[in-house]
Amino acid sequence: MRSTLRIAAAIAVLACLAFPLAAAEDEEEFVVAFNALDVQFDPHHAIYSSEAQIFTAIYEGLFSYDPESTNPVKAACRSYKISQDGLTYTFYIRDEARWSDGSPLLARHFRDAWLRALDPRTKADYVEFYDIIEGAHAFRTGRSKDPSSVGIAVIDERILQVKLRYRADYFTRLLCHHSFSPIHPSMLEAKDWRKAIPYPVNGPYRFASFKDELVLERSSAYWDAAAVAIPRVRAIFTDDDKAASMRFDDGEIHWLAGPTDFDVLLSRSAIQWGLMFGTHYWFFDCGAGPFKDRDVRASLALLIPMDELRSKDLYISPAQTLVLPHSGYRDAIGIAGRDAEEAKRLLKKAGHEDGSGLPAISILIAQESEDGARIAGLLKSSWEVLPGLKVEVKAVPASRYFDYVRSGPDEGGWTIASMSWIGDFADPLAFLQMWGSDSSLNDARYADEEYDRLLAEAAQKAGEERLKVLAEAETRLLSGAAVLPIHYSLSASVIDTDYIDGWYANILDVHPFKYLSFGTRSVRSNVAAARTRAAL
Repeated sequence: MRSTLRIAAAIAVLACLAFPLAAAEDEEEFVVAFNALDVQFDPHHAIYSSEAQIFTAIYEGLFSYDPESTNPVKAACRSYKISQDGLTYTFYIRDEARWSDGSPLLARHFRDAWLRALDPRTKADYVEFYDIIEGAHAFRTGRSKDPSSVGIAVIDERILQVKLRYRADYFTRLLCHHSFSPIHPSMLEAKDWRKAIPYPVNGPYRFASFKDELVLERSSAYWDAAAVAIPRVRAIFTDDDKAASMRFDDGEIHWLAGPTDFDVLLSRSAIQWGLMFGTHYWFFDCGAGPFKDRDVRASLALLIPMDELRSKDLYISPAQTLVLPHSGYRDAIGIAGRDAEEAKRLLKKAGHEDGSGLPAISILIAQESEDGARIAGLLKSSWEVLPGLKVEVKAVPASRYFDYVRSGPDEGGWTIASMSWIGDFADPLAFLQMWGSDSSLNDARYADEEYDRLLAEAAQKAGEERLKVLAEAETRLLSGAAVLPIHYSLSASVIDTDYIDGWYANILDVHPFKYLSFGTRSVRSNVAAARTRAAL
């Protein structure tokens, strides 16, 4: 998913004095601040991390995330069985599972929602996640018109059966993702989800109101309503970092999940940060002209001083690979340094000796991004050593940056752009699948038969053998310079975890609202300063 967080370059945690007060029994509303966003409520078209966070309140799939480990926990599914060959999953939906309007949650609601995602007319984001299911790829690409050819079947009102193309031990992790949420029958054909609010949802909260702010209230119809401690959740959307931080200090906001001014923030002990399963990277338009050629892209990458691009003075965790190395997955190899001689050889091989015949390069950045401007300047100076090659930097408003990226290089007018991506489930495929030639998330228009073949081969394997082939696929992606990793992401939130129970830093930076509750508020050494400031 695309990150909407702003990460501080450095975080200082100050010591504080704590004097316990009475438990916050009078608290009725939890307030969270996200960056300004035109929220997409359709789970098949939502791509931002803040939307995924909101969906933990209003949607619930067969499985959901454990708030600390992010491991899958049974949600709408009370139990399930796996066939001996690992290809058939049978899910039993809870008898007490209900929509917020009181109607029962049924197996067909999952089937119909999933088939909607697979319908080529829907053009669903993340649709490639469904390719693990038998017949899904053929149906979503239009090679099959028969929905019954997809391995999703209703066995009984509350029994759903799914047949997979290959064994996948990560399947239940994948089912935590919001794209596998059920959709109420009244919304299957909806065009404007905002206007339909309040429509029925099946999560722990339901809609109360939405205009500039989103207000959710605890759903009495939710199967586990007794475990939901906080009556209301209010989400505000703002890019005013300073004002949001002051409101946090003054107790008006409980969680800063985006807008933060660390310079004015007094409650610095509330800063929560850590390494997460995310990467910031730059990527080429691989769909047209000479930049379709991996040798051309690689030659340009080899002209860049990588130690400066990924400076350890600027980034806590510089990245040479797209996927964060972790236990069992460490074999992918990326371009690590500058090699002008190899760059010259590759350009000559591609028929562009010394850059001759290459079209102008347009580097797309957000106007407000200092790091984007720094990297764009470095790329420009590195590539302009080629005689006659023109390089321009195109700065667009941050609020519209992703619109330019997603409109495609032809309409958006870019050759290379940047992105921060957070893995949607804890597996390398969460990053690698999006570069498949038929992926709906392939903004780079990357198409490589060998890469697709390696992904298909990995799908037929399990355990260490599968990870080894995925690492080969990533190495091919990186060696052809379709993507230039810069740094691994840090999660940075501001929330008093002494006061808010159930919030844990985790690698996916997802924090289900169901598990949050108010604890005991503490008086810190900065409270006097906050009160003084409020009185000025």
